[in-house]
Amino acid sequence: MIRVLIVEDEAAEAERLLSYVRRYGEAHGKTFQITWLKSAMDMLSEKAHYGLVLLDIDLPGINGMEAAQLMRLFDEVTPIVFVTNLAQYAVKGYEVGATGFIIKPVTWGNLSMSLDRALRSIRQNAGRSVMIPTEDGLRVVPLSKVIYVEVTGHRLTYHLESGERLEARGSLGQLEEELAGAPVVRVTKSCVANMDKISLVRGQGLQMSNGTVLRISRSRKREVLDAVTDYLGGHR
Repeated sequence: MIRVLIVEDEAAEAERLLSYVRRYGEAHGKTFQITWLKSAMDMLSEKAHYGLVLLDIDLPGINGMEAAQLMRLFDEVTPIVFVTNLAQYAVKGYEVGATGFIIKPVTWGNLSMSLDRALRSIRQNAGRSVMIPTEDGLRVVPLSKVIYVEVTGHRLTYHLESGERLEARGSLGQLEEELAGAPVVRVTKSCVANMDKISLVRGQGLQMSNGTVLRISRSRKREVLDAVTDYLGGHR
């Protein structure tokens, strides 16, 4: 199931989008859970995470483009499709990584093509991003920006390329399930490393791209070195 958010202040336009998204789901065997909000402020105050956002630009208060720029501060991954009568914003839409840009009036054809692109993006991002429920709200971070994650008690600490550290409740087991198939390896019972961020294998440790050396537990050494060798050998 994919959670879809429609942000549109005109009821007739929102109903048109709802109808076409449902029609697309029926035609492609997809299940959508659709939420409709009337303003960008409602969207930004929402605590829920959506798999896809259909966003009008000409909205009361904060416009859709401003809302998208704010959204990208905590979510760099979720596809955004702009649906608007403001064609002059088309180029600006790509500055926030928009997946599509539909000029009103919306037709079945142009929405269907935009949904095709959005679903391809969702599939490509599966297992390549992590959702981190921080105290400031939900952050969606590309896995490519995570160097390693360690756990203390029931608190996970995500070490990012930027030097930022994000903390959230959780377990490494849950994280590994979320990232099934992603290039991560458990180096100790309390640490998971992103294999794309390994710069050097040094005896009992892995030197990461930020200079940190992660110790490999003795019981996991063979398993970790085999996984790292197989992965780096096939990708470098």
